[in-house]
Amino acid sequence: MEVIANPFEGPEKKLEIILTSPQPGLRSNEDGRWRRVVEASRAAILSQVSTEAVDAYLLSESSLFVWDDRVLMITCGKTVLVEALPKILEIVGSDQVAFVFYEQKNFMFPQEQPSRFELDVQTVTRYFPGKFYKLGPANRDHVNVFYSSHGGEAPSGDATLQILMHDLDARALAPFCNEDLITAEQVEQRTGLDSLYPRPMLTDGFLFTPCGYSVNGVHGADYYTIHVTPQDQSSYVSFETNIFEPDYSDTLGRVISIFRPGRFSVVLTTSMDEKCLTAHDTFVRTVSGYQMTDKSLYEFDCGYSVSFLNYEPMPGEKY
Repeated sequence: MEVIANPFEGPEKKLEIILTSPQPGLRSNEDGRWRRVVEASRAAILSQVSTEAVDAYLLSESSLFVWDDRVLMITCGKTVLVEALPKILEIVGSDQVAFVFYEQKNFMFPQEQPSRFELDVQTVTRYFPGKFYKLGPANRDHVNVFYSSHGGEAPSGDATLQILMHDLDARALAPFCNEDLITAEQVEQRTGLDSLYPRPMLTDGFLFTPCGYSVNGVHGADYYTIHVTPQDQSSYVSFETNIFEPDYSDTLGRVISIFRPGRFSVVLTTSMDEKCLTAHDTFVRTVSGYQMTDKSLYEFDCGYSVSFLNYEPMPGEKY
């Protein structure tokens, strides 16, 4: 097996904390609270954009979003995301937490990580008891999820779509390598990312040197975020949004057409109200050029439902 020198781990860890009620002033960063949260995970804040409902921080390794009633933090590389949890609880108060979710995609280079999922769960359970699951097959692409629920009802209409892509087409990745010193805006125009959502989105993109790209987009309380690791032999892209659609087929198709992955996973997490549950039927249709190889539906006792799916190219297709 060929050893990759200085590999970068694109697959992310994800921590989401939903509060029992909104906290006025939670989003304030005048005292540097969110800088301290991010630094505790071994990352740094690069920039910020805001709407009336959410602050979106672009990080050296992925993103942080803060609303009045929830916090979402996503980190990649060699960060240790759970080390940010105590700092977050100092801000929000552990007695004000309704739900905690901690998620981790299976790593490409687990031996390079300073921690692993089971140890991270031990850290989280010092504060919140809960359950953890492996979504998908243990010997293929999968996602590990821990959740803890504290008596509250899942917010109605709550939905998150993730598209986790591996082995991407080299031509699709070329614009994300900063060899021509082009800007993030030029990358978005060249790839079609600037038209991913037709309605106005306030975006904040960053093109890393020598390669890599991240963007946050926000509109009202909605967000999307994309993180691109274009390195040869370890390419990876993640897409995530809380923009609810009764049918995600169009969004899924547009994202896949931009990056043309060799394989990808889809994770749809929703509250269990009727409107959201119908969205899980989106994925009964095969994505053009791909076949579904794994599909699981989980109904957690905390009031959330999760679909997990793996896709690979159809026989004879090459991306």
